[in-house]
Amino acid sequence: MTIPDVFIIESLSKEDEAAHRYEGQRLADILRLSGKNPRYFYFQSRDELPHLLELYKQSKYRFLHVSCHASDDAICTTTDKISYRDAAKLFGGYLKLRRAFFSACEVGNELFVNCLAGGNKGMHSVVAPAEKIFFDHAAAIWGAFYVSMFSHNSDAMTATDIRQRIETLCTLFPVDFFVSTYHPRFDNWHHQKYIKKPLPSTEGKRKGLQDEAEA
Repeated sequence: MTIPDVFIIESLSKEDEAAHRYEGQRLADILRLSGKNPRYFYFQSRDELPHLLELYKQSKYRFLHVSCHASDDAICTTTDKISYRDAAKLFGGYLKLRRAFFSACEVGNELFVNCLAGGNKGMHSVVAPAEKIFFDHAAAIWGAFYVSMFSHNSDAMTATDIRQRIETLCTLFPVDFFVSTYHPRFDNWHHQKYIKKPLPSTEGKRKGLQDEAEA
């Protein structure tokens, strides 16, 4: 039995630390406002990951949220660059019957999911940006995602619910996302990339100083 709550781990660059860009910490605050009881840990080295993942396992929390820098072939901590293959080894055995969410540039791709799933048979899903993402967009997207999800059902997430919300958020923010969900009946993964779809522009006047001057 797992607990329907969010375990957040975060690792940023020294520059981000100096600028206080702690997106994961802000997400934890939003989740508390939603009545959840998230756990948040900040780390700098890959050597800390095994301990944090063991804490995650012991917590029995269902949802793991990872906030870090990344690329199309590696994820990063403050001090280390970790290839997808090595990351899969570190996460191996910790994500069975869990859902993983990565707030990290470009890790939303089939290669990363396949690496992660290889050591986590029975993992339910992986959601991540498919391209580079700004800190403000990440904070807004993930906050809206979790609040909407838990407002709908505080005890569970379904693949359909996740996909619907990611698709909607891709119309509000200029970020492509990648959603992968496991189908145990067929023992396979369904991968889908959601492309950003900007809202249509309006022809009306903008509300601002110029409009007031023209009035």
